[in-house]
Amino acid sequence: MAGRDGLTGSPSETTPALLELVAEQARRRRPAALLEQRRRDRYVEPSALDLRLAHRLDGLALAAAAEFEGLLLSPVAPLGACSVVAPTSQDRTLSTVRGTEVVSDPTNVLAIECATRHRAGERGPIRLCTIHQVVRAQPLPPGPGFSRHFRLFALGTSGPARGADAFEVEAFAAHLAVYQRLFDACAELGAHLPGRRIVVHAGADAATLGDRVAEALAAAAPTAELRRAGPAGAYYHGVRALYGAHSARTGDFVPLVDIGRFEWVARLTSNRKLRYVASGCGLQLIPVLFGAGAQQV
Repeated sequence: MAGRDGLTGSPSETTPALLELVAEQARRRRPAALLEQRRRDRYVEPSALDLRLAHRLDGLALAAAAEFEGLLLSPVAPLGACSVVAPTSQDRTLSTVRGTEVVSDPTNVLAIECATRHRAGERGPIRLCTIHQVVRAQPLPPGPGFSRHFRLFALGTSGPARGADAFEVEAFAAHLAVYQRLFDACAELGAHLPGRRIVVHAGADAATLGDRVAEALAAAAPTAELRRAGPAGAYYHGVRALYGAHSARTGDFVPLVDIGRFEWVARLTSNRKLRYVASGCGLQLIPVLFGAGAQQV
């Protein structure tokens, strides 16, 4: 039922009123307003990353993930794709008036795709990857390379649980292997990623899984330094691993890759036996911080 303002209720009730409101706002605008918004609004400015360089990075990433099915996602996802299943605010995404939101995290969208396939009878493991120009409304981290929209390479693996956490352990190792191949391949672009490090986060409630994941990641990347850290945080289901390198530009360790276990597919399907491991890598940080056409973004 619509509220007193006429804008609460189901999307089918609110969409016509919101569309009319936006149409009226657009009718009032003048050409000069478009240029003014382009000047001040970081959501609409082009990326500082050269398109040809971005295309080459995409190719290297997809080649490194040959065992994953590549999906070209829609620019929008179902409204609440992140906030409904994860402890995050809807304010970090750009919501539309048509019951959708601009994709802010493709790992959540890959979870929806995995859940859809499981519901259709696919048992798994399901291995998906995508590259997406995501938009986020959260505050920007300090330093070069961060912008309102950026290139994100994401992997998602889903399937039934197995004994001794075998599904999660193998998925973590497979994801890390993809990013290790990507880091090596970036030398073709003049980007070198030295001083690689893996940081495994796991609290007392996930200590055994953390140990198993750490052992598997150390075997997958034997030349990388392995560190252990505290709890993964509320966003993750027990275990999180970061993978990165030291930037010659800043002198700092940069965690380019974030891998975690999540309950999203289990929640979407109401099947607690289904597991989901997802990861993401900020592709545009590689040329900015590691030497391939470095520039301020």
